[in-house]
Amino acid sequence: MENSVSTGASVSTGAAAATPPLILIPSDSELVRRATSVLRWKIRYKLVRVEAEKGHVTLSGEVDLPSDIAAAEQTIRKLSGVLEVTNRITSSPRRRSADL
Repeated sequence: MENSVSTGASVSTGAAAATPPLILIPSDSELVRRATSVLRWKIRYKLVRVEAEKGHVTLSGEVDLPSDIAAAEQTIRKLSGVLEVTNRITSSPRRRSADL
């Protein structure tokens, strides 16, 4: 017969205690910097302005094509730290050089 001795210490079953992931929330100025940088990769967004307040990003300005309005918003929604987007971008067709 085998004797067992209790030491009073708990024995781990191998499961680690769950620690919530560390979530870094970017500052408003960091959100503006990142959003502006992402939009500047495409020349069609050069006239889009970005503002941020507590994770709420507001886009305003002009683009050439109506489809660029939705594309800009979708791009910004993917950034971490963005909680909400207000899109005030308008579209106006580019003037041709002959019209100038």
